[in-house]
Amino acid sequence: MSNYKAVPHKNLSANIDALIASYVLEDGSEILSNQTIQVLQNSSLLRILDESPLNGPGLLGDVVSVCRSLGKIDASLGWLVGVSNSSWSMKANFDLPETVLANMKENSMLSMVLGRPGTLVPDENGTGWRLNGEWKYASGYPLSSYFFGLAATNEGIVKVVVMPSQALKITSPWHSTGLLGTQSVTIQACDVMIPESFTVNYQPILQGSLDGRFEGRSYAGYFTGVLMNCLVGTILGATESALDYVVANLQRPIGGSTYASMRDSGPVRYELGRLKSNLDLLIRAAEYNASIVDHAVDQVSAPLSDNDRVEIRARATQVMKGCTEIVQSLLWIYGSSGLDTSCPLEKIWRDVNVGARHGGFSKFIPEEMIGLTLLNADPVSLSRMF
Repeated sequence: MSNYKAVPHKNLSANIDALIASYVLEDGSEILSNQTIQVLQNSSLLRILDESPLNGPGLLGDVVSVCRSLGKIDASLGWLVGVSNSSWSMKANFDLPETVLANMKENSMLSMVLGRPGTLVPDENGTGWRLNGEWKYASGYPLSSYFFGLAATNEGIVKVVVMPSQALKITSPWHSTGLLGTQSVTIQACDVMIPESFTVNYQPILQGSLDGRFEGRSYAGYFTGVLMNCLVGTILGATESALDYVVANLQRPIGGSTYASMRDSGPVRYELGRLKSNLDLLIRAAEYNASIVDHAVDQVSAPLSDNDRVEIRARATQVMKGCTEIVQSLLWIYGSSGLDTSCPLEKIWRDVNVGARHGGFSKFIPEEMIGLTLLNADPVSLSRMF
C-alpha cells in the first residue's frame, strides 16, 4: 500500500512544507534558485505516482492537492511537480534497467512532451534505434534526469521513448510570457542511440489496453487523465492565490467614487462572493475528476469508458477556462495597478493564461469530443487524447 494513501496528510504536508520553505527565485527573475532546485529534485512529491513494487502509486487526488498547494506559491512550482508525476505514471509502461531507475530516484524530476513525434531508425547493429527529432514545451527539462517523448518508425508506428536528458540539447529557450520557472524549452535529439527497452508502443497506452500487465493499482493506462488533472490543480492554486491577494487588499479606495475602501462597496462584495463560489465549484470539479480516475484504478475490472475519459478532459478544460475568467475579473476589481510588474497579480495573470492554453485544453477539441458523444459518434475520429 502506498504511504501516501495510508497517511496522506502527514507525509504530503511535511514534504510540501519542506519544498515551500526552500522556495527562492534567482535575483531579478522568475527562475527557481539552485537551493530550491536541489530540494525539488530530491522531493518525493515528484513521484507520488511511482509504481515501483516497494510502495506502489499514491492517489491522483493527492497529486492534484499537492499541485494546488504549490500553485498558490508559484504556478511554475506546481506545474513542474504535476508534469513529473505524469511522467512517472508513463514510466510504469517500461521495463528499465536498475541503473536507470537509480538515476531517476536520485533526481526524481522527469520531463515529458507528447507532441509531434521524432523519428526512429533501426540501429545498424540491430541493438536498438537511432533517434532524431525536436520537441517543444519540454517543461522542467533543464532540471530533469530523463525525458519522455514520441517518435515514429519508418512503418509509421508511434512509440513513447525514454531519453537521458544529458543526451539531448536545448535548441530554443522558453519565450512565453508566463510559467517562466518551468523552463519549457525546445529540445533536440541528434542520432541518439536508444535501446529497444527504452521504447513502448503508444497506441495501447492511449487506449488503456495494457493486456493485464499490471497486477495491482496502476495509472499507466490513464496518463492523459493524470496529466490534465495535475495541470488543473496547479492553475486552481494560482487562482486561489489571486483571490486571496485581492481580498487582503480591499482597503484600497475606488477611484472616481466616494468609497474610501473597496470593502465598502456592495457590488465589489457581491463580485468577490460570486468569484469565490465559482472557484469552489471548479475545485470540486477537479476533485471529482481525480476521484473518478482513482476509483477506476482501484476497480481494475471496471475501466473507464471512452465517454468517461472524454468527459474528464472536457471538465478539466472548463476548469482551466473558469480560472482565466476568475483572474480576469479579479483584475477588474483590483484595477490597472494589478498589471504592474511589481504586483503579484501580474505574474499570476500571466501564469494562469499561459497554463490554461496548454494544448490539451485548447482549440475547442475537448468540447467537440463531447458533442460527438452526444450525437452517438466516436470521439476517436477526432482525437485519442483522453
